[in-house]
Amino acid sequence: MIKPYKFQASVTLLPQPGVTRPPVLPAPACRVVVRAAQPGTAGSRLFSALITPGQDTVPGDEWHTVLTVTVLGDGADECLAAGRDFTLWRGGDVGRGVVTRRVFV
Repeated sequence: MIKPYKFQASVTLLPQPGVTRPPVLPAPACRVVVRAAQPGTAGSRLFSALITPGQDTVPGDEWHTVLTVTVLGDGADECLAAGRDFTLWRGGDVGRGVVTRRVFV
């Protein structure tokens, strides 16, 4: 049985070609793919994820946000430990983030 792995992350949204505003992530939650480096290898892993806005987001700063991310997949705890980098993907890269802490439920 695969258990969900939940963490909080600081994310910088990436500019999209021909658009001057950051991508809008559907609220209150949306599905994305999280790509993270596989420790000890040159490869990366993909995880299906649900993201929700965090409470520490700075008002007026549309490019930086705090998200709570819930992923499913074996090895998520190694790939997405505190301090690890990852990329959010929705048909293309929409954000880069770093895991700030694990959320225990």
